[in-house]
Amino acid sequence: MTTMTIHADDKFAAALRAYAENMGKSVNQTVKDLLSPILGVAQEETSHPVNRWARYWGCCPKSETAAVRKAVAEQHVVDKELWK
Repeated sequence: MTTMTIHADDKFAAALRAYAENMGKSVNQTVKDLLSPILGVAQEETSHPVNRWARYWGCCPKSETAAVRKAVAEQHVVDKELWK
């Protein structure tokens, strides 16, 4: 796999990000979706599902990370009495 970089002005970058968000995809996936048919290159199927929460990654302030992790962990506890 190759990593590529494009240089774009702020207006173009903002428009691309907004378009990708509107499509529910990453900027990377959006660029690949737009260019694949133009270049005549089929995209490989991914073995993992698209994570619809990916746009929120990194949005939690570091000061709140421990509390969020604790709250999420508490939601993963199985109440054995309920599952008898």
